[in-house]
Amino acid sequence: MTTTASPQTTLTRAQIETAIAALQPVQRVMVRLLLLAFLDPTPEDVAFMARERSEPNMRAGLKQGGKSQVAHDKISGLPKDWILAVENKVRYHQTHLREQLTRLNLLADFLTDALAGLQLEITATEQLLTSECEVGPESLEDLRAQAKLSPLTYALKKLAARADKGEIEAADYVRERLSLEYQARLRQRDRFKKRLNLALLERQATILSSLSDEFLAEIWCIAVGPITNRRVKAVQAYVNTLAAAVKSSLDAASFAAAVNAGLGPRLAGGSKNEGIGSQPVDVSGDLWTQTLLALAADPIPLLTPKPCAHPEGGTKSLTAKLRNLAIYELGEDEEVKMWPRTVQCLNCLTVLRAAQQESGIVGRTLDDVVARVKTRTAFPTKEAVAAALEAAPPPETQALDLEERLRPFIGDDAGQVGAKSW
Repeated sequence: MTTTASPQTTLTRAQIETAIAALQPVQRVMVRLLLLAFLDPTPEDVAFMARERSEPNMRAGLKQGGKSQVAHDKISGLPKDWILAVENKVRYHQTHLREQLTRLNLLADFLTDALAGLQLEITATEQLLTSECEVGPESLEDLRAQAKLSPLTYALKKLAARADKGEIEAADYVRERLSLEYQARLRQRDRFKKRLNLALLERQATILSSLSDEFLAEIWCIAVGPITNRRVKAVQAYVNTLAAAVKSSLDAASFAAAVNAGLGPRLAGGSKNEGIGSQPVDVSGDLWTQTLLALAADPIPLLTPKPCAHPEGGTKSLTAKLRNLAIYELGEDEEVKMWPRTVQCLNCLTVLRAAQQESGIVGRTLDDVVARVKTRTAFPTKEAVAAALEAAPPPETQALDLEERLRPFIGDDAGQVGAKSW
C-alpha cells in the first residue's frame, strides 16, 4: 500500500475568502458550508439560512392563528429560536468535521515519529547483535525472515525464568533477548507502517470531502433538491470567480468538482458513504481541490477533547498503557487489543501524542538508543532486581504487574495475534 503526496497549491486563504465574498449571498452560504471544516459561517449566513426555514414546528411563539408574542424574541425580524437552531446545527457539524481532522493529524504525527524511533531501536539492536553477540549477516537475515513466523508466546517470560534459575549463561541470555526484541521491533514497525498508510489515506479522503447534500439540507432546513441545485451553481460560480482573480484557465476537472462536491462519498458518516478505500484518492489540480488543500494546510482551531466513551476511559490504567505504547514498552497482544479503540478516540490520541513528546523518545541519537537497549537487555542479577524493586513506582500508578515493571514487555503473543493485525 502506498500513499501519494498532495499537489502543491499556490492559493492563499485571502484569495479564497475574497472570491467567496464576491459571490451572491446564497452562493456564499453554500460555499462556506462546503468548506465548513475550515471556514466559519458569518452571522449573515446564519440569518440567511434561518430566513428560509420552512418547518412549521420550528416557528416561534404560540400556535399559528393565536396571539403570538414573538416580537421581543426576534433578531433582525427573525425569531431567535430559528437563529439558534441554525447556529447549533452548524456548530455540531463543524465540531464533528474538525474533530475528525484533528484526530487524523494527531494519529499521523504520532505514527511518523514512532516509526522514526522504531528505526533507531532496530538499528541499535542490530548493532548490539553484531558487536556484542557476534551475530553474522546471515543470522540477522534469518531473524528477519522468521519475525512473523516464529511462535514466540511467553518467550520473554520463559527466558527470564531460565535466567532466574541459572539455566542460561549471561552471553546466551543477552543474545536471545536481543533476538526476541529485534523481531518484536520488526513486527511493530510493519504494523505502524500499515497504520500510517491507512491514516494518511483517510486524512486525504476527509480533506477532499464535503458534507453530503442530506447534511447540508439538515443544516439549512430545506429539501435536498434545492440544495443540490444551489451547490452545483455555487461551486461553479466560485471557481469562475477564483479563476478570474488568479488569472487561471478553467478545465473540465474544475467543473466536475462542482458536481462532485457535496456528494460526500468518502466522508465517514455520510449517508452516501462508501468507506475509506485502500488506494490513494486521485487528487487533481482543479481550483476546488486546490482550495481544500490550501485551507487544510492552516492549523485547525484547538478543540477540547470529549471524555472517552469506552469503559476504561480516564482511568490511571489506560493512561499507563498509553504511555507505555508511546515509549514502545506495551506488550504486543495488549497493543493490538487496544489499538482499534485508541485510534478512534480523540482524547486517547491526545494523551498518547503528549506522552510521546514528553517522554523524550522523539529526537534521540543512536548512541542514546544503543545505551538504553544495552541496559534493558542486560543479564538480570539479583542486585539489579532488588534495585528495580526499590525504585519501581507503586502498582496502582503504573497498572502493571511486577513482572512487567521489572523489564519492558515486548510481546507475549507476538507470532499469534500481533501478526494478524494491522
